[in-house]
Amino acid sequence: MKVLLVGLNSKYIHTNLAVRNLAAYCRSDDIRIFEATINDSMDDVLEEIILRAPQMVAFSCYIWNIDHVHFLAENLKKVSPEITVVLGGPEVSHDAGEILKRCNYVDYIIIGEGEYAFKAFLDAFRGYGRLSEIPGIAYRQDGRPCVNPPAAYVDLNEIPFSYDEREDLSHRLVYYETSRGCPFRCAFCLSSLDTTVRTASLEKVERDLSFFVRKRVDTVKLVDRSFNCDTERAVAILDIIRRLGGNTVFHCEINPELVNDRFLKGLEGIENKLRFEVGIQTTNPESLKEISRNPDVKRALRGIELLKAAGVKLHVDLIAGLPYDDFESFSRSFDDVYQLEPDEIQLGFLKLLKGTRLRDKSGQYGIVYRSRAPYEILYSDWMSYEEFVVLKGIAKLVDKYYNTGRFKHCLAYLRGTFERPLELYLSLYSYWRQNELSRKELSLKSLYDHLYRYAATLNLDPELVKDLIKFDFMYSGCKGSPPDCINREEDRRLKDRVRSLMGSQEWLRQNLSRAKVLAGGELWKKISYGYFSHDVTSGFRKRETGVIFLYDGDGTHFAKFNL
Repeated sequence: MKVLLVGLNSKYIHTNLAVRNLAAYCRSDDIRIFEATINDSMDDVLEEIILRAPQMVAFSCYIWNIDHVHFLAENLKKVSPEITVVLGGPEVSHDAGEILKRCNYVDYIIIGEGEYAFKAFLDAFRGYGRLSEIPGIAYRQDGRPCVNPPAAYVDLNEIPFSYDEREDLSHRLVYYETSRGCPFRCAFCLSSLDTTVRTASLEKVERDLSFFVRKRVDTVKLVDRSFNCDTERAVAILDIIRRLGGNTVFHCEINPELVNDRFLKGLEGIENKLRFEVGIQTTNPESLKEISRNPDVKRALRGIELLKAAGVKLHVDLIAGLPYDDFESFSRSFDDVYQLEPDEIQLGFLKLLKGTRLRDKSGQYGIVYRSRAPYEILYSDWMSYEEFVVLKGIAKLVDKYYNTGRFKHCLAYLRGTFERPLELYLSLYSYWRQNELSRKELSLKSLYDHLYRYAATLNLDPELVKDLIKFDFMYSGCKGSPPDCINREEDRRLKDRVRSLMGSQEWLRQNLSRAKVLAGGELWKKISYGYFSHDVTSGFRKRETGVIFLYDGDGTHFAKFNL
């Protein structure tokens, strides 16, 4: 029987771990994997599936792809009714019976962890078992849905490594798990339903991670729900990453309140190989208690502070819409996180996921949410729809301006003109709305230009703002057309001075040591230089300054010189 496992990813660079694990665990020559994205034409994807002539098609289902899966499954059944359609994954595991009642184009559903259940299901299909005896599946009997009890947890050590040696993973975001389950019970999270933590052996982890490093994978995302819930194990994995060397970056989700000296010590020497996603969600203690999170806000913020000081790149998550969190209290959460200056801030919005306690109690909280995935909140007893609209506008601005890292000095200056961070973004959002920019796709140049025009509405020193925008533009690599407010003519008179400095080994040693190893022609390809009427990196004071920027593989370096 020809089986096709379909993974619909959110982006092309992503890989689907679920379908790979199923294929590896079932170990059958009849099983093939097909990956596409939700951005592809679904008609094209349907065509590709049918042309592969499978007898069974199994879809991996999540909130970001479930609508596309239903489109494909329904039309697949219309074109080829003889094909068996199977769904699995978190988006279909909590209401499998209802889906079978509602969707006649779905034949079977795998519930929960799929490895044991799917293998037993395939065996039964081939005549080696009975469906009624297989845990973790939902099916129809005499037209009525039947939902069997969940399957036992799989031993992660029994799942063969699921990536193929022949596969080109060099520019993909690869997903990998060293554990399943989460010891915490956050009311908004699906992982709260699975509090038994199971781990793969460290020997297996090292063997598998070495494959990614050898294949020069750019980024490996560890999907462990709480990487540092066991400090000693987390440090052991960090030691593995250190031993393996290479340039692969490892992305982990961590709990900031669990950061301690032992964990920080484990980061030493590999800071540039790590990216941490930190879920703080809110700093409102009442909200944290209600969702069964640790209400020790100071400890969580201190954890973020320590990680930043350690030199690890940080992505911090906030969730708007939690119980007892109104606009003002959420604003304070934003301010608390913003002042720590993580690399990225994701201002997200509560999703009422199937099976979670928050979804079950949504009526008690007055939470109204979309009926279709991703089930995002519309309003609640604590926050109106209009307030969510404002926060969504601010989220977009944070993403465009703060998270890109291309406006760092401009934002720092603008931030100083307001009492608190959120006030800056409320003001910028007001400018955005007044100029009808919210629905426009703006180039990088346009983002700089509008930031300059916005600053003009605040009656700030226009020459200083120009210098800040010019510095940020040059620091971020001079990509694309320069902003309108930049005058590059004045830079040309610095050429002889810069040439002299670049020829001085002593000056380079003291000011731009990374440039010493570069030969003349190669060096000039990697630098730019500019004239500034203000020293924008030292208190924004008025002082004629020259700056040389060096664009190296690990970022931008700069050196100032007097004029």
